[in-house]
Amino acid sequence: MEKSFQKEARDFYAPYYANGDKAHLIDHADSVCNLALEINHCCEEKLVILASYLHDLFNAEDRKNHNKLAYEYVLKQEDRFLKELEQSELLEVAHAVLEHRASFKGEFYSKLSELISAADRGRPNLKEVVIRSMGYNNENAEDVAKHIKEKYATDGYANYPKVYKELFAKELAEFQKEADDITVERVLELYSEAS
Repeated sequence: MEKSFQKEARDFYAPYYANGDKAHLIDHADSVCNLALEINHCCEEKLVILASYLHDLFNAEDRKNHNKLAYEYVLKQEDRFLKELEQSELLEVAHAVLEHRASFKGEFYSKLSELISAADRGRPNLKEVVIRSMGYNNENAEDVAKHIKEKYATDGYANYPKVYKELFAKELAEFQKEADDITVERVLELYSEAS
């Protein structure tokens, strides 16, 4: 059930990602979905898949408010997948897309919210973050180095859910240390390795 439903959901929501920046195309939603399914231990798989593909649905339209737009979209039950959900499931998915951002501060509505937020962080990997950030920032290494420090450094604004800290404790500590020390030269080095 999982793989065929995942493909169905992916195919249905992919057009929303077509005009996104390089860091927020459908492959990002795929990565979030795959990691969420891998680390999931308590949420219904169907809801994990839907929340994964819905979380950045309106990123290309309005980066600042995309999570709020997706939340409203879910609550309106605008599509065939959402129309099939019970009210409690709908609320779980809606809150998961609302609360997925790294800047979210507060209590998660449910385990699904925490799971999607954790999966959206991706595994702690500086090279992957550099590649995604360069795609988002039009390959401006200076902006990327600044962004990585502000968001991912030890005192950065990125919020890591409890489940994420438990799963990736050692890797996260190393990643944050690398983010503390990031330079433009290091960004360019990591990016060139990926090319």
